[in-house]
Amino acid sequence: MTSIDEKIKQALSDEYNDIIAENEKSDANPFKQMIVGFKSKMGWMYVLIMFVSTLAAFFMFYSIYQFYNETDMKTLVGWGVAIVVAALLNQMTKMWYWSELSRNRVIREIKLLELQVAQLIKNQEK
Repeated sequence: MTSIDEKIKQALSDEYNDIIAENEKSDANPFKQMIVGFKSKMGWMYVLIMFVSTLAAFFMFYSIYQFYNETDMKTLVGWGVAIVVAALLNQMTKMWYWSELSRNRVIREIKLLELQVAQLIKNQEK
């Protein structure tokens, strides 16, 4: 074996241990998964989606308040449509975000499997 082979095996071993440690930090807790997601490359997008979702929720509650205080039928219909649109926007952003969390979880598991296969190959060579 050459020294380069040993360096590659050591790097794989270090990467494997790092991924296992990171995986165990956010393993079953969705709030920890969210924190890990906010620290990733797509963190800015997650913050933007949370902001849009919060705005939609506030607008929906404001529309509900206006709906119940309105007497004119035409305006009632307008506020009703606003409630439905805000609720749909809120739900769409939440569904997208939770699917992204699931996708990130699957990617972490695939990386872990790749490293386990590399470890298995390394053990087979010995």
